[in-house]
Amino acid sequence: MSSPSPSHESEQNESEPNNSEATTASRRQFLTRAGYTVAGAAAGGVAGGIIGAAVGRGQAAAPQTEQSQIGFSRLTPQKGPGFDHLIVMMFENRSFDNLLGYLYDETNLPAGKTFNGLNFGDYSNLDPHGQVIPAHPYQGQTDFVMHQPSPDPGEQYDHVNVQLFNNIDPPENANRRPDQMQPPYNAPPPGTKANMAGFVRDYINDMKFRSGRDPLIDDYRVVMGSFTPEMLPVFSTLARSFAVYDDWHCAVPSQTFCNRSFFHASTSHGFVTNEGGPEGIAKWFNPGNAVDTIFNRLSDAHIPWAVYFDDRQLVSLTGFIHAPSIQKYWKTNFRTMTQFYEDVANGDLPAYSFIEPRLLYDHNDMHPPVGIRVQPTNVDGDIITGSAISDVRAGDALLHRVYSAVRQSASKKGSNALNTMLLVTFDEHGGTYDHVPPGKAEPPEERMDTEMDFRFDRLGVRVPAIAISAYTARNTIIHEEMHHGSVVATLTKKYGLGHLTRRDKNARTIDNAINLKVPRQPQDWPDTHPSYVPANPESTAPVPAGDDDRPLSPPGAGLMAMLVARYEPGAPIPRTYREAFNLVSRHGMGLFGSKNINKLDK
Repeated sequence: MSSPSPSHESEQNESEPNNSEATTASRRQFLTRAGYTVAGAAAGGVAGGIIGAAVGRGQAAAPQTEQSQIGFSRLTPQKGPGFDHLIVMMFENRSFDNLLGYLYDETNLPAGKTFNGLNFGDYSNLDPHGQVIPAHPYQGQTDFVMHQPSPDPGEQYDHVNVQLFNNIDPPENANRRPDQMQPPYNAPPPGTKANMAGFVRDYINDMKFRSGRDPLIDDYRVVMGSFTPEMLPVFSTLARSFAVYDDWHCAVPSQTFCNRSFFHASTSHGFVTNEGGPEGIAKWFNPGNAVDTIFNRLSDAHIPWAVYFDDRQLVSLTGFIHAPSIQKYWKTNFRTMTQFYEDVANGDLPAYSFIEPRLLYDHNDMHPPVGIRVQPTNVDGDIITGSAISDVRAGDALLHRVYSAVRQSASKKGSNALNTMLLVTFDEHGGTYDHVPPGKAEPPEERMDTEMDFRFDRLGVRVPAIAISAYTARNTIIHEEMHHGSVVATLTKKYGLGHLTRRDKNARTIDNAINLKVPRQPQDWPDTHPSYVPANPESTAPVPAGDDDRPLSPPGAGLMAMLVARYEPGAPIPRTYREAFNLVSRHGMGLFGSKNINKLDK
């Protein structure tokens, strides 16, 4: 593994049933078969949130006590620095500035280091009246803040062009839906450098189009908002305690599916939309998309891998996006998160693991709320308006659980805390503000049949990326430009598999996060304390009474659209929890998953 370069900076020292009895019975059967359990309060509770907030503000974590070391034994290091097992967990739709922009400031940035965040410059956009709307920490009551930005900003290619270049071309595009946009889809002339000045403009146009009214400043200023370390104590603690990348970009300046496709295939087959084009979302199942993914390469080399998805969801977005290439592995290499925690505890992790957060019910993927806020709902005495209840604290709690499982893993012969790296990142920025212009990109292949005439010659917006490893020093800040081709580049280099496309051929690897020769034993890793996560009515059943008509979040709706395209072409696409429950009950059971994944390909 590589040693730190001048671009790395590290600290070398160390809910109610339906009235229908038949429906209730079928739901119980569904939940039993899905391995569904009722979600309780997140570990840590209110007290944990207070402790985590102290760490998030940059205060030193308390020294490990004998009690906190219970359960940790000193592990024997592997032969040299690096990792034998890589876990990637990919969340949804947050820019780097939105999540980690305030991670460091002048009071807690270690001497001699730099950090490309919001505390080290003045960043803003102008509104239509010429008023400066600065980047700022979210403000307001806790539950309000944890659902921001609301409503969800535009994430499609034409929206992102406005956000990055403050350009609307033709002008009529300002009042059109994404599927009605006209060429050049707000793209500027080739070679134009992004000024990152159009986030407010695009947010206003989108809100006005969807609501039919002119939004007020308090409505649209949220798109320039960000979370502070205190708000997300697990993310901030781990980003400071291990390595944070402050120049990691998504692959495409657009939506979820194309960015997730690039992450494992180094191409999106010329697509820049989830469901645009004459085939709609069924385009992802086109046999012509059967290219080699990193999963295929690993299998061909007899190197074990697995995709883990939430038990309640039953189906995998990764499996659908790459269906032409990897459907043959749906039964063998796809597992639930229950199995993930068992594999970690037993030392049975494969060489490569990819985790999908929960996208459908009670989602913890950190995606912002979808749509204009409508349909008030009473939750524990509080009136919550909106669609899918989106709370970033749920994602923080998921990260805590995954990290804690890795930290506690102590197998002597299999995967353990010393030989496993956990990389946490996001698929795309989701329309949330970031101040760093994306750089140029290598097109994955030569092709002229691309959606919206995009040449794939520039990267998408910065997204958070945190590398957690026993061989990573505290306060490591990596400034080298990275992108979603870096994991493929890492795995192909590590196992001598050969690159997939030109995009990953020369991409930097995540070996740059390995900067210690002697590993940090897990008892010296930080404890994490997620904030209390309020009860979500979606957590008690997929279709809780009174909430079954809420719209799905975009990832959930996209996942259901793919299920329809594959197994019920022409049928209406589910938009609510009730509809999604019915569809997954009909077609999702048994599509994915089996046991003994780690015994495959050996």
